[in-house]
Amino acid sequence: MMKRLSLLSAICGLAFAANAANAAITEVFSVAGLTQGPYSLETFDDLALVPGVTAAASTGLRTIGFAAAPSFPSGTTGLTADGFPDPITFTFASAASSVGMFFGNDEACCSSGFSANLDIFGTSGLLGTLSVAANMNDSVDQFIGFISDEAVTSVTIRYGSGTDVRLYTVVDDLRFNSTNPPPVPLPAGLPLAATGLAALALFKRRKT
Repeated sequence: MMKRLSLLSAICGLAFAANAANAAITEVFSVAGLTQGPYSLETFDDLALVPGVTAAASTGLRTIGFAAAPSFPSGTTGLTADGFPDPITFTFASAASSVGMFFGNDEACCSSGFSANLDIFGTSGLLGTLSVAANMNDSVDQFIGFISDEAVTSVTIRYGSGTDVRLYTVVDDLRFNSTNPPPVPLPAGLPLAATGLAALALFKRRKT
């Protein structure tokens, strides 16, 4: 009996380890790639964000219009930090599994070229980072987003590696979903093993 229990414990341990090892973040390259809806959409027409998300930057936040970029994916404003190149962090009230947004304000006047980096965080810390090279056309027209099989609690978008970019971080049309962490799948043989243990217990009771 003890040998069977030990084997069952080992199977469960392997299943949990495999589940953790298979955790992945899949980058998507357009709104069409966001397939885990429904999604909430924040267009940053003002600083009163849609329910379910908050935004923060160390220098503060404000909306900005054509003074920062000649075009936006929707409307005439986006969200920016009050300093540069200050990252912007979005924190979700409920864990998300998919997030996407547009970024821009990448005028060639103030940088020789950089990448926008999206740091993705879960309850255990940093899950991964996506990087998209800026096209340097100044418009808020490039998309950065992902689908994750781990719960995401916040994301941070940042330009360049620090002081090499003299531009304000500008984003627009933030999309995010809200989902509970998916249940850990049981090993295929676990129900059968549980049935066997139950049958063995019943047999022992009848025997006594």
